[in-house]
Amino acid sequence: MKIHLCFFLFLFLNCQSQIVSGNGVLKGKEIQFEDKHHYPFPLTSKDFLLINSQQKMDEVFKLIHNKNKGNRFSPIPAIVENETYLIIKPPLKESNDVLIEKISLYNNILHIKVTGFDNPDFSKTNRTKPNILLKLKESITFKKITIKY
Repeated sequence: MKIHLCFFLFLFLNCQSQIVSGNGVLKGKEIQFEDKHHYPFPLTSKDFLLINSQQKMDEVFKLIHNKNKGNRFSPIPAIVENETYLIIKPPLKESNDVLIEKISLYNNILHIKVTGFDNPDFSKTNRTKPNILLKLKESITFKKITIKY
């Protein structure tokens, strides 16, 4: 009986470790964030752009205002000491946009978990990577970004 109990305990713990590792894509410190806006046009040629000064924020919004059609311009956010702004360009799979689920920081790598969704503001046939403006609710530094579906 003890052998069966030990076997089932081992099996249970082994299955639990697989469940945890499936969600363990985003290990490390979880970062609180706000998804500010999704732009259907390019704002940077890189995969991400860290906005760490008001001058850089003004340059980005000058580009946004030049590419936006219409009379209304979105307000330019102010850079505050305990916040970090970031533009990311996640790849698209079977949708025209993505939702950001979680962001975490581990070993100087920012891990971003996304899921695809069809944004009604974008064309359904749009295959251009969205440029997403994120506000991270703390001041952080990192060297690399990984985006996982």
